[in-house]
Amino acid sequence: MDRLSSFLLRRLRHVERREVWRLAVRNGLLMMTTAIVDGHVIGRYLPAFDPSHLAGEVERDRQWVRDRLAAFLIDAPQDTSGRPDLLSAAPVWPAQLRRRLAGNGADDAALAYAVRVVAEAGEVIGIKTMATVLLLAAAIEESGVELRDLVAFLRQPAGVFAVQVAVEGFERALPHLVEETAFVPFGPYVGMAADFTFVDELWTYVEGRAKRVFLQIPVAQTYRPRRSSMRAQLLWALAHGSPVLAVAETYQGVPDQVDLTSDVRLTGGGINITFLADLLEAVYGSDAVSRHDGLIAVIDAGALTLDDLAIAVRPGRPILSSIEALVGLAVHNREERNNEKDKGDAASSRRLITQSPSERAAQSSQDRSSKGDSASSSAGSRRSKAQPTGAEVIQPVPADGDTPGEGRPPLQVETLTGYGAAKDWALGVKADLADYLAGDLAWSDMSTKLLLSGPPGTGKTTFARAMCNSLRIPLVVTSVSTWLQGEYLNAVLDGMANTFAEARAQAPCILFIDEIDGIGQRASASRPYADYWNACVNKLLELLDGVVKTDGVIVVGATNRPNEIDEAIRRSGRLETHIDIPRPDIPALAGILAHHLGADLDVVAKSDTQDGGQP
Repeated sequence: MDRLSSFLLRRLRHVERREVWRLAVRNGLLMMTTAIVDGHVIGRYLPAFDPSHLAGEVERDRQWVRDRLAAFLIDAPQDTSGRPDLLSAAPVWPAQLRRRLAGNGADDAALAYAVRVVAEAGEVIGIKTMATVLLLAAAIEESGVELRDLVAFLRQPAGVFAVQVAVEGFERALPHLVEETAFVPFGPYVGMAADFTFVDELWTYVEGRAKRVFLQIPVAQTYRPRRSSMRAQLLWALAHGSPVLAVAETYQGVPDQVDLTSDVRLTGGGINITFLADLLEAVYGSDAVSRHDGLIAVIDAGALTLDDLAIAVRPGRPILSSIEALVGLAVHNREERNNEKDKGDAASSRRLITQSPSERAAQSSQDRSSKGDSASSSAGSRRSKAQPTGAEVIQPVPADGDTPGEGRPPLQVETLTGYGAAKDWALGVKADLADYLAGDLAWSDMSTKLLLSGPPGTGKTTFARAMCNSLRIPLVVTSVSTWLQGEYLNAVLDGMANTFAEARAQAPCILFIDEIDGIGQRASASRPYADYWNACVNKLLELLDGVVKTDGVIVVGATNRPNEIDEAIRRSGRLETHIDIPRPDIPALAGILAHHLGADLDVVAKSDTQDGGQP
């Protein structure tokens, strides 16, 4: 877990325990006193119960407080009938825990320990709340926003904040975090929906407490205000000094009016394996996560929602049960999405009924032609099959065999010429893979991510096929253009996720992504179609992060234009190794000709010499 995530979770726990202490004082479980320290008057909590019953074992004492003093840690319901006989009575002390003057017979350390145990016993932090904080931390980190700058804008009377995190349920979870906890400074806050009502003052009294009003912009298409009313709401909020918060969980982005005027813009990639590991660490501890990191790595994190996390992960539940539930929910969600996609495909196929017989015949001929092209592209492999994802799985050719239909030895990295550092990298991976399969090397210690660039025709695809034969593992071939064939954005993102899932199923294997520059770069949300391309880049970042902890998948991305790839894709843990393949020189051309011509090379050379040329 990174420092920012750890800090924000500590703050969440601190504000939760502070509320527990205040509730305990209100119900009579703790007492509030004051003390002067270095000339400053500070508040101090003391137990109103006998702390000698505590044994000094945190887990046991925490449960002891919950069993015997739970009523003091529950906020009494408010009476709305006006009948005094229905007012909630104060909690009743058990006979063996009658009140005593705090401090008699107990030292300061014991009293402080008792106060701490009360806070931990009453602490109730929902998994969705913790997950929201972690997603927010990831968005802050991903967007390059400094925490001190974010706090400075929160202090201002009319800050405008745009937050886009592609996780189902986040659009409601973040405002809930702002309103229901004291996590966000300079509160407490109460949100007013932009399409619902106006409030005439910056601070309002809600449930007896003054709360700072902020304007909440709904982004979901169902609730998005009209453009005309959006402008009026923004003008009103900024004129009255109210903060503005727009939260998006879809890829369509926040409204332009907010995006163009925002002080802080946060964009996060969503749920991935790193996020799940951090969440489980916050609940179960780092030791438990490190013992089960292999199981966590196989979870299809991108298919999960915030509700799924709350269902699967619960304090007190064994971590293995939570992991098993996450795996099952991810598979269930992915199947549902695929079923919906199939229904959409079926609807598209029904449109063929309206075509004339000649049009349907032409469509059928075109489909057969494309299938033939796909089959012919499998030359040079022992076995190849098209996957539902559009990827092609190529099996290695035996080292003692011939390339089918070509009568020459199969391509291998060892016999390649003109590849320079790329060849050295592949041979290093081959040696490391042997150690990994023998159990002598951890996958995380290997270099398994490569960005291969070079002008067209320099043999990037040939290099991938040679690696397949040399490493003796399958090659999963796909391209960004294959992913972009999806009719809608969800279909594109699902195609990307399914391709990586196919690679994990083939592990150990090589995943070769051609034309990876086609994924583009992230752009400002104000640019046309920025939400579409930003979603694609963020999804690829998520998938590459997920593969970091998935043993057995080597990822090779190929491009003719490396400068057009988003910098985040080339950062550490993703395609961090970049090797450029230059155009072949004379010795390299000779090696290439020798491989393709074989024994015919001597005939060509002799013929050229007899004609008066030079060999």
